[in-house]
Amino acid sequence: MTQSLTHYINEIAHETPFELFFVFGFIIICSLIARKLKQPAVTGCFLGGVFFHFLTYFTGFDFTANLTLSSHVIMLFISLLIFNEGLHVDLEYLLINIQEILSLSILGTLLATGLCGFMLHHLLGFGWALAIITGAMLMPTDAGAVLAVLNSLGVKTRWKSLISGESIFNDPFGLIIFGLALGVLSGESINWGATIALILIGSPLLGITLGFLFYLLYKRLDDPVSEVMLSGMLFVAAHYGAEFLHMSEFLTVALASIFVGNKKRLCMNEETRETLSRVWEAVAIGIEGFLFLMIAKEIPIERLLDYVPLGLLAIALVMASRSLAVHLILWVLDRFFSQDVPFKWRVIIDLSGLHVGVTMAIILTLPKTLPHVQDIKIMGYYVIIWSVLVMPLLLKFALRKLKM
Repeated sequence: MTQSLTHYINEIAHETPFELFFVFGFIIICSLIARKLKQPAVTGCFLGGVFFHFLTYFTGFDFTANLTLSSHVIMLFISLLIFNEGLHVDLEYLLINIQEILSLSILGTLLATGLCGFMLHHLLGFGWALAIITGAMLMPTDAGAVLAVLNSLGVKTRWKSLISGESIFNDPFGLIIFGLALGVLSGESINWGATIALILIGSPLLGITLGFLFYLLYKRLDDPVSEVMLSGMLFVAAHYGAEFLHMSEFLTVALASIFVGNKKRLCMNEETRETLSRVWEAVAIGIEGFLFLMIAKEIPIERLLDYVPLGLLAIALVMASRSLAVHLILWVLDRFFSQDVPFKWRVIIDLSGLHVGVTMAIILTLPKTLPHVQDIKIMGYYVIIWSVLVMPLLLKFALRKLKM
């Protein structure tokens, strides 16, 4: 009888409209609960995804069995998250901290990924390309999650801008490293000079150009709905334009959204700015909730305890790699370029490395033929758990302990 009931419910649940109805309902409930508990939406979506996975495991009712995402769609989702995050970056403070931000996001990401890959190579015997792929999956930080935590803790604007600025550029460079390392592992022929030039020069120029052109369009409009739709057009132009020109769509989207986000006071009224923020916030929460549902299907959560040693090793490697990279780079900037970031804030910047969005995306796009693929997914999931549940508490404790 129970088996028949389970089969009947699954037959209904596997209809795509019902699945989508369930997904939206799940995300709304998780978001409302998180807001009620005064927690970031990402925390609610993560815990909801875990709960749903256990519910499916113990009851057999799988409401998302037929929902699948291609790697292209997943990367499109991450690009949308980056666009939303860029709309909230303060350009004035970003330019004040530009040396620290670029150093941390470019050199810091490279150094942290290299350190993590080096330790994975020697401790777990991963090949160099596979070790760098894993490092690139684990090290990028989630600007949206970081910003939500910093806002809830009342961090000062200058340091919040430095941290969120570092995070929003950290994501694209982490994804760039991942893509290049995966290309090397799969034997692709890469023209390194042209590729680096297109990424580091072409992508920013395209993003800023598109941002400026759409800013001119915004100045001619005075309608909230049209202006929100125009932001969608900007995203499409930046993402697919960069993809067509073989540039980094993530870096292009970041620059375009930062440009428009900081010009919106000049070309939008207060109602439009509020509407734009709310719409993109809803898009971001929806994407994160959807990804947390999908990732729960990739990870054998009921067997997580069997992987505790591997998970703890991944957390230790990520924490150590980021800490070394952040403190070393900021010490060099202070010592040789007179960029004073007090030690207390170096600690906070270090602890603000929440690894969620990009890590989730890469877990979902890892080729099934990749060596040690299940171990790599488990490591990434443990780092996400640590980032969502533990890191905000550590950050709050550090702020209080350092009297900041």
